Amino acid sequence: MSASVIEPALAELADWNVMDVNVRIGPSGIHGHLALDKNDLLREMDRFGINTAVVSHFTAEEYDAVEGNSGLECEVDPRFVPAWAALPDAFSIQSVSARKPLVARIYCGPSRHNFSTARWCSGPLFEYLQQYSILTLISLEEFHSTSAFLGWEVLKTLLSNFPHLPVALLDLGYRSDRYLFPLLERFPTLHFDCSTYSAAHRQLEATVEGFGAERILFGSRLPLYTPGAPLAVLLTARIPDSARRAIAGGNLRRLLHRGEA
Repeated sequence: MSASVIEPALAELADWNVMDVNVRIGPSGIHGHLALDKNDLLREMDRFGINTAVVSHFTAEEYDAVEGNSGLECEVDPRFVPAWAALPDAFSIQSVSARKPLVARIYCGPSRHNFSTARWCSGPLFEYLQQYSILTLISLEEFHSTSAFLGWEVLKTLLSNFPHLPVALLDLGYRSDRYLFPLLERFPTLHFDCSTYSAAHRQLEATVEGFGAERILFGSRLPLYTPGAPLAVLLTARIPDSARRAIAGGNLRRLLHRGEA
């Protein structure tokens, strides 16, 4: 990627090989004015120095997993790693398995596909994902309920039931630490993205100091959010350059077995 296409304030990113874990593509019925097609998304990635991205499809999130996965197949690009929408029924598991996925995304919330992550409902799905070490993306928004505690309890149960499942928790708020930190201590396969996490003062530094940089993945929530905010936090964080580069993309490439560079 040429440094000339990157926003001047972010020129330092040109050699970081940034990989984004939290990007959406395709038409959106809810966010139509923000949605991007492939070419526009690639241009926006270039603008912010993002080399590659894990990409999910709006249709899979908002309407139908099968249609969304078909749409994602039509958006193939060497710079995209598809995040296939996965449901707990046998047909969906078979359909996702046929694609030899590196990444799956779960939409289990009541406003999405509305299913339980408990063993009695989704056991075969998570057994499959765990067996093949498929990185599983779940937004914290999927666990929203009348009680924040209940949402975190659901996540804890999932991690307890499938202790070898690599999970990337997306879209954390800045007040997540008192729930997140105990889970990071207990479950080494839990990772999280920094797209909406680092709003508190020196939060990223505190997390790196307490747990190392290995559990943090760069995410932007493109096209709903600008990558500028999490990139600026990462650029200015008081952490070693090795930690900065690991968060920028090294950790995610390791999880996807794509090398460290």
